[in-house]
Amino acid sequence: MALIIKDKTVDALAERYQVAIKAKTKTEAVRKALERALGDPHAKDDYVERGIAWSKAFNARTKNAAIDYDEKAFIDRLYEDD
Repeated sequence: MALIIKDKTVDALAERYQVAIKAKTKTEAVRKALERALGDPHAKDDYVERGIAWSKAFNARTKNAAIDYDEKAFIDRLYEDD
């Protein structure tokens, strides 16, 4: 059975959700949204997948960040006598 979305706003929301959860199709995105909304106990939790995606995105953003930190110097300062 087909689900036809005639409302442009709803279609745009489904498309945004599809991109947000990285679903392959809008149908998959709508199915996941409905499962979550209804609290379907058989719905797959994708927390691990979302965590991995977040971690990869975070690493990509911070990969080129310059970190000027010398751990040895920091520890040596902890044990210096003032």
